[in-house]
Amino acid sequence: MLPRALLYIIYGLMVAVGLVAMYCLLNAGSPHSLLRLLWPDPTVDIYVAAGSSMLVFILGFFVFYSRDREGFHQLLELNAEQIRALRKKGKKDNEIADSILAAMGSRSGRRHNMARKKLIIYLSDFR
Repeated sequence: MLPRALLYIIYGLMVAVGLVAMYCLLNAGSPHSLLRLLWPDPTVDIYVAAGSSMLVFILGFFVFYSRDREGFHQLLELNAEQIRALRKKGKKDNEIADSILAAMGSRSGRRHNMARKKLIIYLSDFR
């Protein structure tokens, strides 16, 4: 899980780099673009726009990954007593994951299977 301060820094970077990407996309090739002060060649606009857009995508991935992990950790913390009780009864992680998902109303489907796999991974680290 990313620290809260680092997450805010990433959000700020996403906004700043996103504004650069938007500016470059909207002013690509314009002789009055601010990028003409740095690079006289207008083809650089496309490279800056593509690079900044890719950077926003990468930063967004880190935010999504962090929020996904945080959600699973909260789910495990909410069910900590039940998980420990089921482990004392000798239940395996996949059985525990099935019972948690069933209690949430998830029984089958692609999203259920993906959540089940992730939950089993996080259960293996849960103590």
